[in-house]
Amino acid sequence: MKKILIVTAIVFAVLLGGFYGTYKFINSEAVSGSKQEHVDAEAVDNSTSPKNEESEQTDKIGGVQYDIGIDNSSSEYKVIEVMHKMTHQKVKADEKWGAIPMVPDTINRVYEIVNNSDYDRKDQLLAILEKWKAENFAAVDDDHNYFWQYQGGTVGQAHGILSKAEEETFILNNFGDDIAKEVSSQQ
Repeated sequence: MKKILIVTAIVFAVLLGGFYGTYKFINSEAVSGSKQEHVDAEAVDNSTSPKNEESEQTDKIGGVQYDIGIDNSSSEYKVIEVMHKMTHQKVKADEKWGAIPMVPDTINRVYEIVNNSDYDRKDQLLAILEKWKAENFAAVDDDHNYFWQYQGGTVGQAHGILSKAEEETFILNNFGDDIAKEVSSQQ
């Protein structure tokens, strides 16, 4: 009798698990399909009323931070991640996630960390930071793509540099008035 109850319980559990798994699978497919329809609808909406490229480049983005969150014990990867986020206020890219204000204090702090490191890419990182310290951002899109590629980027490659006006708008939208005033006082 006990064996029959155990076998019945196991069969019931397997069937219940199968039904639950099938339900989750079907439900996830339905949600995925509705998300795709939503994305397709947005694409149609964008094609009928194209968004201004400047606003796409200067809109508020997610992942804004003010504390760089690195120190002399930080990994090379983490430092590159910070430098990558710093470039977002200056570059044009289809996708941007994360931003850290590129101000002299931040540049100098990152420079000191890299200078005191034994990173594999120390020379390349110092060369980029030295350009930034000299306020030379003529190739900041190339700098961005160097970091982006190192991090295995697939979406969001830089394809240009923001104008001064676009950068000011990006800073206001993402960092606020205080950082905007700090950056404009340096120019």
